[in-house]
Amino acid sequence: MDKVLRQFLEVATLKNVTHAANKLCMNQSTLSINIKRLEESLGVPLLIRSSSGVELTEFGHVVLEEARIMQRLHDNTLTKIEFLKERLERELKVGSGHAEWHLFVRDSVRTYRQRHPSANIHTEVGNNLRLMDQLLSGDLDLSVGNEIYGLNRNAGVLFIPLYQVTNKAFVRSAHPLALRSCTADDLKDYPAIHLTPNESRYYHVMDELYLKEYGSSVHMAEKIVYSSNTMEACIETLEGTNAILFFPGSMESYFSQFNIVSLQLTENQKTNSIGIYMLRERHEDLQLSDMLQLMQHNLKERLHLLA
Repeated sequence: MDKVLRQFLEVATLKNVTHAANKLCMNQSTLSINIKRLEESLGVPLLIRSSSGVELTEFGHVVLEEARIMQRLHDNTLTKIEFLKERLERELKVGSGHAEWHLFVRDSVRTYRQRHPSANIHTEVGNNLRLMDQLLSGDLDLSVGNEIYGLNRNAGVLFIPLYQVTNKAFVRSAHPLALRSCTADDLKDYPAIHLTPNESRYYHVMDELYLKEYGSSVHMAEKIVYSSNTMEACIETLEGTNAILFFPGSMESYFSQFNIVSLQLTENQKTNSIGIYMLRERHEDLQLSDMLQLMQHNLKERLHLLA
């Protein structure tokens, strides 16, 4: 909005040049000169001056009405600009593994959304290698999940470790192996469930040295395998079959509501490092720093689930 019109608006509202100048933090004589120039540019008198203050002429009332409309338009424009700036500056694209999503990422995203209601937020929940591919291509800002063994050294990503977690073998409560100790041999005759199994098209994020070993470790041709990309489908499979799902132990309390329990295994299971991946050049971005703090806070409140 034109500054002289804004000055006129204050004079017309307060009906006093001195009070308007004080409010605008400017010299009274300068304000009087500016109002006089406005009248000259319009070719009509806007104010009737007296020792007690000023009154509006008929022309002044017209200009005041239009100035108020222009002020509202100006304020609305600034508000929309700030809204758009926050949307763009706070836009966030988060990837997460299923266990991490239920443990702390979901609540972190919810809090972020409450703090920045105008920001665009996109979430992806799924396979670790797929999420890494999306991170490297710019489709994600950060990704939460297992530390990727053999990740390409030229990927240019930063891994921030959060905690260690051990996998457990989950089955329905009425499973033949439930409520007794089990060895690895006891598990061989039962189907396996793979939640978001690895796909070879995402192996490019791995160093070639590890590809053969990594690929062979996730394919068990001798076993029946049920696979899905959704947690809901895997839970239904667990409830309706004697299949076994190896999954982070942090999900035990979540699975219990579906009458799914963990087996008592005699052998120690693999421990994985869980953390946050982001591109090195973006680790100081404001929205990523905020989300990292939220995740660390929410995780701290749920550490008892990792015991």
